[in-house]
Amino acid sequence: MPEKSGHSFLPPSDCSTVKQRPMKGSEKMCNLLKVNTESHPETNPDRVLLKAAVLLCGIAVLTTFPTTGLAGSARDYLNAPIDSWLTFYNVGYFTSVTPEDGMDETPSIRANVLSQSVVVTRTMDYWGRTGGISIILPYTYLEASSNAFHASNQGLSDIGLLWQMNIFGGPALTKEQFRSFVPKTYASFHFFVGTPLGTYNAENTLNPSSNRWTFFPTINYSYTPDQGWTWLETYLSTKVFTANHDYRVGNASKLTQKPLFLIEGHASRNITPVLWLSADAYYNVGGETNIDGVGQRDAADTLRLGAGMGLRIWAGVDVILNYERVVAKPAGQPDAQTIRMTIRRFW
Repeated sequence: MPEKSGHSFLPPSDCSTVKQRPMKGSEKMCNLLKVNTESHPETNPDRVLLKAAVLLCGIAVLTTFPTTGLAGSARDYLNAPIDSWLTFYNVGYFTSVTPEDGMDETPSIRANVLSQSVVVTRTMDYWGRTGGISIILPYTYLEASSNAFHASNQGLSDIGLLWQMNIFGGPALTKEQFRSFVPKTYASFHFFVGTPLGTYNAENTLNPSSNRWTFFPTINYSYTPDQGWTWLETYLSTKVFTANHDYRVGNASKLTQKPLFLIEGHASRNITPVLWLSADAYYNVGGETNIDGVGQRDAADTLRLGAGMGLRIWAGVDVILNYERVVAKPAGQPDAQTIRMTIRRFW
């Protein structure tokens, strides 16, 4: 079934079609400011704050998707019995250092984000295929600092909704039928909608909410040559953003962002029936922000590498751990790393 949480995992005998993960590594890092003003001294607070605001706008993209925000993990999309409930608790810690802009106008900025979310999923039968609907409730703490300022904020992030359905390889099965299900190659479709319902203050540099709608379709293809013991997976996604018409940092009024394109690759293998390890790669491109029509030259072109593991604690309860860091990026964009954990419970 499609379920989403941020990262999750079912044992090899259970894998097939559902996404359960939310939170997600650096997808789009904002920096290198271009504004319609004369140049400012290095310690000019307005310029530093505006640069930080653009940076944190990118971080908000990461942290407001509990099931997609901080990137994915292997075996994110797993099959599960229909007419069942799944719950997920996701927590991730993201840290980045943005270098100086090279023109001695703005100093480097350090940012830290602690993001948590609870995801509740109900599985169901869609014309003989497993599907599901989820609600995602995220909470975020953000902090940014340089030699010229320090700011922090926390609160409810953008509440999200997720609809998922198997394309092939994940038939709708009852709990009794699912006990004898043999995992096989599958694909599924996932559609996330982020709402502008979180904590937001238009004049704050840092906000848990991005104050806009986000639409995030994903298709996964997951191949197994040995009935779920080994998985080779590809996830293709696009993030589309509406405008934030109430963006008043640095005397601005409107923030927009171009679509962000993402591709993930995961190779995982079971070490024991209850433990698997993975190698992960993430590539993001696009997503440049504009403030009052002025492009910020912050489009992503970023490669991240990482590793993960999944462990079944007891029947119906799994834990996923992931680590990733940026290994290739445009000059001026942040060096970043993320550690994530998901606890999943099947009821």
